[in-house]
Amino acid sequence: MPPTHRPSALATLLCGLAGLALLLTGCSPDTSSATEIPTVVDSHVVQAGNATDISRLSGRVKAAEHTTLSFEIAGKLERVAVDVGDPFDAGEPLATLDDERYRLVAQQRRAEAREAEASLIEKRQDYQRQSSLAEKGYVSDTQLDTARAGLDTAESRHASAVAALELAERDLAQTTLTAPFDGSVSARQAEPSERVAANQAILEVISDREGFEVETSVPETLIDALSTGSNHKVSFPALGGITAPATLTQLGTQPRSSNNYPVILALDEPPKGIHAGMTAEVELSLAGSARDASVLPIPLTALVYDDDQRTHVLRIDEDERLESVEVAVVDIGEGHAKVRGELAPGDRIVARGTEFVDPGQTVSLLGQGPERYN
Repeated sequence: MPPTHRPSALATLLCGLAGLALLLTGCSPDTSSATEIPTVVDSHVVQAGNATDISRLSGRVKAAEHTTLSFEIAGKLERVAVDVGDPFDAGEPLATLDDERYRLVAQQRRAEAREAEASLIEKRQDYQRQSSLAEKGYVSDTQLDTARAGLDTAESRHASAVAALELAERDLAQTTLTAPFDGSVSARQAEPSERVAANQAILEVISDREGFEVETSVPETLIDALSTGSNHKVSFPALGGITAPATLTQLGTQPRSSNNYPVILALDEPPKGIHAGMTAEVELSLAGSARDASVLPIPLTALVYDDDQRTHVLRIDEDERLESVEVAVVDIGEGHAKVRGELAPGDRIVARGTEFVDPGQTVSLLGQGPERYN
């Protein structure tokens, strides 16, 4: 009988390990069938290009009624009764010139007028006397004509003397500079004892009765989007950013430097504490009718450039799958671009993070669906 061979302990151990390995392999899950998690993207809904747009510009507050006061005559400035910031009433004397010379001239013209009037009376009486004698045949027609000519000359001299007197009295009255309305002084440009010329600026004044307005300037590209009578908003940093409605009253037709056109807006409800010279932030509501409806505004970060430098955006369809849409950039502003292409208002596009996704990829919208954590 042949001898019986028993398995060694080592062989038994190896067989056991092999069986355990087979058991574990059979229980392992198939990781190749794991579901792909969509990339979360921030999206933007395209708005209509002809919607009202807002342009923000810097401006400055000024009084709606303001003027520069000056004397119509030259002379030595004797007194300035007001200073910057002082209020005044209409008709109140604000400054005076030394009037001695103008008083003397007025006196001289007054004397000349009296002399001309006496001569006129004499010539008129002489003509009446010659006329009466001529009717009786005591004087010739030549004598009567001479008397008539003397009367005409006296009348002309008298009229000239009266006009000269009125001008002298007017100049004398012009030595006092009076307020044209109720208001206050915004600038003082001359001092007492200074000799000033005719029409030289003495005071700059503003009125309290017509309210305030804001002056700004707009680039030539916005002129067609504005019209007089349109409504806008103005805020004031010095007053805590308070906002007030304003109406566009003047739209300049001649550009200033850099092709900017002046614009004046009247404050419909001036806020309390406002003063001329304050800075203002103007929010102009631009009319949509002046814009191309095919041009759509999108975030600047939504633009994608390919190797050929063509531009496109990634549109998100109803299945939240990305598709590439080629667009043409019309204008680029601060944080936004205006494009034209196969986009329509209401389309949803990837707003930012376009470098992390590709066309054809399924995405999840930021802020929608269940929250995911790593």
